[in-house]
Amino acid sequence: MSAGNKLWAELLQLVPVVTLAFPFIVHGSVDLSRAASGFLVGAALAVPIGLVVRRARQPLNPILVGTALWLWVGALGFNLPLPGLAAWLTSTQAFGLFVAAFGAGAVATLSSSLGFLACRGVEGALARRYSFVLLALSSAAMVWSWIFRHDVRLGGGLPFIALNVARRVLCRHASRLV
Repeated sequence: MSAGNKLWAELLQLVPVVTLAFPFIVHGSVDLSRAASGFLVGAALAVPIGLVVRRARQPLNPILVGTALWLWVGALGFNLPLPGLAAWLTSTQAFGLFVAAFGAGAVATLSSSLGFLACRGVEGALARRYSFVLLALSSAAMVWSWIFRHDVRLGGGLPFIALNVARRVLCRHASRLV
């Protein structure tokens, strides 16, 4: 995270996914098929939180934008209901989250001056170069989450934390080069 990104904005963007994850952490097990309300609440929170962050002129974390997209897909799949989508989400666990994060990162890399990195003060070619590194790491997280999809800690929590920490480390490093 660069000096230009406010910590509160970064942490606030985690609230939707933490809202989904908290009951699983408390119970010690994950059953996405019983998480319809968690997906719905998380998805609903993502909208006003994104608006607050943007209104404060802070960049949205593309990893968490992808996470919000995954929450919306889950909200639709489990609450409409769409049995095929719900079954896919249940069987793939966090893999869909990383697919959505990679997609959001690819779009940000190609369409935003801040890129996938989304660090204030790091723009243009430097942001794009670091964004490609983050895309590669995101691809690795996606593969990892698929391989370990039957273990929520290894297939979901670990790569989610690693990817977000990697983004912050890359932001800090890139900020020093500006």
